[in-house]
Amino acid sequence: MNNPNFKFSPINKNISSKEREKLFNKFIVSEYLKYGSVDEVFIRNNYDLPISYPQVHRILDKWGIAKSVGPNSKLSEAICFMVLLSDRKIPLEKLYKSLPSNFKTSMSTMHRILHNIKEGLIRRNGTALVITSGKDLRKVLVAEDVSTPRLELGKPFGSISLPMGYSKNNEDPKKSILRILQQEVFTNDAINRTLKENYFVPEDIKPFMFLDIVDIRVNVYHLSLDKKYLNTNNFSSYKLKNYKFIDLDDLLSKNSKFRMGLSKIGSGFKKYLDRSKTIVEYKPVLVKSDINLELSQLVLEYLK
Repeated sequence: MNNPNFKFSPINKNISSKEREKLFNKFIVSEYLKYGSVDEVFIRNNYDLPISYPQVHRILDKWGIAKSVGPNSKLSEAICFMVLLSDRKIPLEKLYKSLPSNFKTSMSTMHRILHNIKEGLIRRNGTALVITSGKDLRKVLVAEDVSTPRLELGKPFGSISLPMGYSKNNEDPKKSILRILQQEVFTNDAINRTLKENYFVPEDIKPFMFLDIVDIRVNVYHLSLDKKYLNTNNFSSYKLKNYKFIDLDDLLSKNSKFRMGLSKIGSGFKKYLDRSKTIVEYKPVLVKSDINLELSQLVLEYLK
């Protein structure tokens, strides 16, 4: 099942107190992975939880959850906004005021991102995963992003995505990757504390490319899953749904349903596969997304 649906009933008298505690802890983990912050967990539950903020953090630590980093807003949300800004070519404030109420990123944050793009500044880090189907390195896992509001009328910007999200600067790559796996690939397993047995990350894993998109430098890693995990029903997330493996050639296409930067990652992965056959140590390449180039030009036009 792609979408987790964990529920907790505190009135079940047929289970022991120990089992009830375990179920409650799983509920807290589930709520955290759904909403992305401890604050939001309390807000969504009307502050009616029988535990404190520190106790929630202790449960998350006990479960081995790699906590969210960066702003509460989602990486995909900022990307979608900037793509829409470039497409419509209207003042940022006018576009922002037309957005739905569930858009979380503040206007000041969007101004700051646009300024950073103009100045060529990188302020945040991200992690993206190219997950391939066993030995078939040309079959890549993608899914539909359901975490970002539909900002546009008609054109589905960024609806198809790779698993990706924010990460810390100079963070252990394994922790960055674990965070994305917990939030966007194996959420059910994270809730059930079985994720550590269900994924494989090499000890010496390194990014095969860096993608600069808006003011974020995304470290892109390749993971090849064991065949027993290749059934798409094994994948689950509150952010992604309708997982499928697509051919690398399809990833290279200019599909309007793809999130900005997806085809760039596909192109970088193809070069990585081709060169890794002949080069002993492959050095990651740095690629700038089209949206950065387009918005840089747009800012210059605003200043005329």
